[in-house]
Amino acid sequence: MTEIRLLAVPYEVGALRMGVGRGPERLIEAGAQKALGSEGAKVSVETIELQEDLRDRSGASEAKAAFELIGLVSKAVQRAVEDGAFPVLLSGSCFAGIGVVTGLAERSPGVVWFDAHGDFNAPESTIDGYFDGMPLAILTGGAWRTMISGREIRTVPESAVVLAGARDFDPLEQLRLDSSSVHRLAPAAIDSEGAVASAVDAMDPPPTGLYLHLDLDVLDSEEARVNIYSVPDGLSADLLTSQVRSLLDARPVRAVSLTAYDPECDPEGRVPPIAMRLLEIVAERAGRDR
Repeated sequence: MTEIRLLAVPYEVGALRMGVGRGPERLIEAGAQKALGSEGAKVSVETIELQEDLRDRSGASEAKAAFELIGLVSKAVQRAVEDGAFPVLLSGSCFAGIGVVTGLAERSPGVVWFDAHGDFNAPESTIDGYFDGMPLAILTGGAWRTMISGREIRTVPESAVVLAGARDFDPLEQLRLDSSSVHRLAPAAIDSEGAVASAVDAMDPPPTGLYLHLDLDVLDSEEARVNIYSVPDGLSADLLTSQVRSLLDARPVRAVSLTAYDPECDPEGRVPPIAMRLLEIVAERAGRDR
């Protein structure tokens, strides 16, 4: 029997159950465990929390709390892999994906990162200092290098990353992306069912396995307002689900994350049904060759 390990990280950076940190448990309430078990998989749920809120310690920083969470996610993913389970992460903040890549310990990992934003800021390029605007830069080794070197964090080459659906960038972040080797697919370029899956062919080195990151604000804000950073001109739910389906069909995906949902921004409850569709697609394909 296929086993799926559902990992919930209810944080917005270091803040517990605030903002997007409310999203993971809301999606669980909406039926995430049932959706993942829809094809008969055994689904276990694990909630990851800091022993203390590190922001409340004198001298501690929000970034330090984030790196502590990255470490906890990494260990949880490693345990899941050792147990033969497929890891699925529900996280408030996107930086938790760094822990997923680290915990997978894939020989040559590739990353497909759906997001409305670049997540490619460094401390010197960010406008507002928001730590969760930096995870893709951290994952590719281009930001917070000292913090990375002091921990067992796996980085990946820029050329092994596909950034899909991004359209809202800080000015200096845009320059950083333009000079990077990240493969980018703007929403308009995602114009066929296998567009994102095909982009994986350009990754260098060729990946032995993929981490699929779904920041739900890649969706068009007119269809679903996911969080305070949602913007128009994004992907429709149908287009996103078709891209995820074709990617899972055609490429060796080792783990999936859904992130960045703030229920307070979604009074009509449009996001959970879309998230459940995505999780059902994961359930259909999680038992395949891994």
